[in-house]
Amino acid sequence: MELDLTTFLMEVANFLILVWIMNRLLYKPVQAIIAKRQAAMEQTRSEAGQMRAEATELERTYQGRLASWDEEKAELRRQLQAEIAIERQRLTAVLDTELAEMRDKVRVTEERQAEELVRLSEERAITNAGRFAARLLTRIATPDLESKLVEMLLEDLHGLPDEQLRAIVEALGREEAIVRVVSAYPLTETVAETFQERFRAIFPAAQHFSFTVNEALLAGIRVNTGPWNLSANLKDELAFFLGGINGE
Repeated sequence: MELDLTTFLMEVANFLILVWIMNRLLYKPVQAIIAKRQAAMEQTRSEAGQMRAEATELERTYQGRLASWDEEKAELRRQLQAEIAIERQRLTAVLDTELAEMRDKVRVTEERQAEELVRLSEERAITNAGRFAARLLTRIATPDLESKLVEMLLEDLHGLPDEQLRAIVEALGREEAIVRVVSAYPLTETVAETFQERFRAIFPAAQHFSFTVNEALLAGIRVNTGPWNLSANLKDELAFFLGGINGE
């Protein structure tokens, strides 16, 4: 086979045209695609690196926050323990105060109960003593004893305080003033007249007398002159002994 120069040149021309066509239509688009893919990959790698950096920073931040949170928890725990200790002390002090108040109340109650028992015992003793004295005085109450009590009252009139003497004189100076004499036994006419004479010797203003009998007096008399009561009888003496005079 003979090599024709023209054919060779045409083949060369065809090859060059083919190379130009391939470079124009295939190589450059492929290069562009490859370059675009490489750029995308670089961008992806860059973004991945940035994400790794952000993740590392987030991890450091998270670790820092965890450490800070641990410190905060420890501080809160210390504060809570301190508050609990303070509250425990306060509650203990309140409890101690309440217990002390309760002990004081119990002590006061016990003292009052003891005082009440003593008072009741004293009242019972006084009542029993009064009953005994009443039985005893009832047995010794006689007209002779009454006469002695009348004499004792007349003698005691001289020893009355000045203020009381003036008050009795003032009461007797009123119009229709009456000296009321109550006796346990009826007074004889002689005893009644003697009483009036000796009473007027001390209180000249005494003009009117009334004599009545009250057996409850046991023995003796009671004299009423206005607001004043003069007594010398077993009943009033017994009442005074028991803690007070019970008037009729």
